Amino acid sequence: MFRRWLQPLLNAQAVWADPLGDVFQRIFRTVYSPFPGLRDLLHGTWLGHPVHPMITDVPIGALIIATVLDLAGQPIAATWAIGVGLLGMLAAALAGYADYIDLEGAGKRVGSLHSTSMLVALVLYVVSIGARLGWWPLFAGGAEWTAGLGLLFVVVGGYLGGELVFDLGSQVDRHAWRGGGTKWQALDIDSVPEAKPTKAKAGAQTLVVVRRGEQIFALHDTCAHQGCSLSDGKLVDDGKRIECSCHGSRFELADGSVNRGPAVYPQPHYAVRRAEGKIEVKRTS
Repeated sequence: MFRRWLQPLLNAQAVWADPLGDVFQRIFRTVYSPFPGLRDLLHGTWLGHPVHPMITDVPIGALIIATVLDLAGQPIAATWAIGVGLLGMLAAALAGYADYIDLEGAGKRVGSLHSTSMLVALVLYVVSIGARLGWWPLFAGGAEWTAGLGLLFVVVGGYLGGELVFDLGSQVDRHAWRGGGTKWQALDIDSVPEAKPTKAKAGAQTLVVVRRGEQIFALHDTCAHQGCSLSDGKLVDDGKRIECSCHGSRFELADGSVNRGPAVYPQPHYAVRRAEGKIEVKRTS
């Protein structure tokens, strides 16, 4: 029932959230694009797991503790907790915006709302810690209520972050529920052009197949990052890797592992053989 009421409300924010998202994405693409290594670090390509949701536990936990300490009459301890929370929010924002620049459609809209809510919370907590440290004496009495209001925006932002993941599938592995299979299956093509990503079917699975000399490589065609078709991509690094045409993720043809983000999960890899004049494949990972 709550969701049926909330969804139209979220959609109504398109009037300002979509243009704001366009601006934010342009800004952060300009910031991150010159530093692909930094993007991979922030995406979690090196870890095989998105970094942003891991970091968010730090500020959320610290800011909840700060509220409890305020209620318990421990303002000094609450100030330290807010300081930790602010540092965690900044770190989470760095990773979050690296993921955000690849969002599209409804995902971009919800991402913009999530970002806005967290930015408002950040400002409120800066005001609160400033009041506690005497930066603006005239506002000294507002330390606790600005922190409480900030926590409300953190909760709203956390809910919207959950919407991004659990409803819209942002940063989830597109192959999480795809079965491995133990049998060899014939492709629906009998030949593969040299050094050209080619789409092919093996039963219900759609693959991208690449031939280099006498060797044939096969990966699942759906990019693990945002679901684009790898057969629309191109070969790079002397044909050893395939690059997704949507967001630039690169995968090793030899085993499907991630060479460059924003993807953090590997592509399902298939062994290839020729049998009775047909090309057959079997998933290996």
